[in-house]
Amino acid sequence: MTSLEARTFVLECDVCHRPAGPGSYFCASCDVLSVDPQRRSYAATRWSRLGAFALDYLIIWLTAGVGWLIWLAIVAPRGQSPGKSLLGLHVVRNTGVQAATRHIWLREFGWDLAIGLIAVLLLLLFGAVASTVGELFILWFWLTMLFWAFSFFDAAWVLWDRDRQTLHDKVLGTLVVERTRGGSP
Repeated sequence: MTSLEARTFVLECDVCHRPAGPGSYFCASCDVLSVDPQRRSYAATRWSRLGAFALDYLIIWLTAGVGWLIWLAIVAPRGQSPGKSLLGLHVVRNTGVQAATRHIWLREFGWDLAIGLIAVLLLLLFGAVASTVGELFILWFWLTMLFWAFSFFDAAWVLWDRDRQTLHDKVLGTLVVERTRGGSP
């Protein structure tokens, strides 16, 4: 046996019995979550992930954030955001265990808070050289646009990521799954 043959191995999916693909949380063939012992969690589709993102922001805008916060308090213990609850998606840790309520709150606010703090620090740094209030508002406008652009870039990351994770999923060690597929329990 050559050294290459000794290092090459193929993991078989317990559900579809096809090669699962090394280094991925989900089977490359049937999308089942490989670390879920019950094999009832599947990778959420890229479009359902983006749909949940859009629904969350729509609910935030329509309710001035208050309704979304109340709804989040209700669904966070189930590992969901309001948008994810409408689409039947759940957040799990990369170990397959449902994300705790504190992880959901951190996931929803921690990433945006970090981006927001960077924007505020940039505003303060560049605002110190702004000579008029108008220049300060222009700076604030562009920093807000930068914040939104980064938020949308973060959400769009699911379009090319193998495990359909956003950047904040990778940082926090979370995955988004559907609990069943094709109407099966």
